[in-house]
Amino acid sequence: KPGQKKKNKKKRRRAASPLLDFTKPILDGPNRRGFDDSLVIPASLDFPPYVYVRNTRITSSTTIDQPAVKFPGFLRRGPRGKDLVMSDCLDHLKQQAIAFLEQRAREPKTPFFLYFPLTAPHKPVLPHPRFRGKTQLGPYGDFIAQVDDTVGAVLQAIDRTGLASNTLVIYTSDNGSFMRRRDQPDARDHVDDPSIQAFRSDRHQSNRHLRGTKADIWEAGHRVPFLARWPGHIKPGSRNAATICLTDLFATFADSLGKELPKAAAPDSYSFLAQLIGKGTPHRRPPVIHHSAAGMFAIRDGRWKLVLGNGSGGRQAPRGRPFAKPYFLADLVADPSEKTNLADKHPDIAIRLEKAALRIRRGPLPR
Repeated sequence: KPGQKKKNKKKRRRAASPLLDFTKPILDGPNRRGFDDSLVIPASLDFPPYVYVRNTRITSSTTIDQPAVKFPGFLRRGPRGKDLVMSDCLDHLKQQAIAFLEQRAREPKTPFFLYFPLTAPHKPVLPHPRFRGKTQLGPYGDFIAQVDDTVGAVLQAIDRTGLASNTLVIYTSDNGSFMRRRDQPDARDHVDDPSIQAFRSDRHQSNRHLRGTKADIWEAGHRVPFLARWPGHIKPGSRNAATICLTDLFATFADSLGKELPKAAAPDSYSFLAQLIGKGTPHRRPPVIHHSAAGMFAIRDGRWKLVLGNGSGGRQAPRGRPFAKPYFLADLVADPSEKTNLADKHPDIAIRLEKAALRIRRGPLPR
């Protein structure tokens, strides 16, 4: 009945459930979503089953029962294939990406798309042995060094194979770092104890000066690096402060190919090709909606951002509640660290943004 709690909760089934048949093909995967060839893991590397999936089938039987491991090498218990070694996973995927590029270079007139989502620096924080101790910033710092090396190796492969002149490369992220910032000069952090998920600000700032952490509605949860390289199209060293969202990649790619999207396709995607190449008339994007791990919303329009709740909506205290007041209005140009709430000073802007957010929640705006 509504409002009545269940008395008997079902026990959680063990991760290595005998009811799962890993030998069956995975039919609703990347190959059904437009990819001709794929090598993936089922989720981030801290979730079982720990297997490689080549197109529709796992590459090795799950004969290993992987025990749970605490941070930094955080793993959940579950089945693992014998060919997946956690600290080798990023290297293996890198080698496969480079092999793909070398293959495509033999057909230079055939277009290609490579999507290479890195397993690092997401948990488990397990840098390859050759990177351990490189940064003096603990395993997480060493893991970031391995990310740099991985991206560099892919770029070198693009250059070496002669693909660079006609290849758009984008490097970005889906969220900010989970590493918290500690401003106290005597605070213990990840350097002192690798099990601590925080850095002293005088040692390292994973999210720079931004407020919050991964999963929060604050800027550290949502503002991410976005770097692009496209010889002959993007001026090296150029910058652009326009607000974009990763959903905009779809429309931007279509625009770069001279293709017009059907009206019903990707309604929340807006091309930023003009900003990317510095030519043409830039399209001013409608407001961007942010969403935290615990259901907090925010809306961003130009320099202004309104948090529709009274906390982080994620991991940083106070977490608050969605749509509970007071709301937080920030001027991200003058105050990117979101230290000052301007909702009382600019109530007209707060009201306008709140109305816009509620309008967008009802359906996408016309492109």
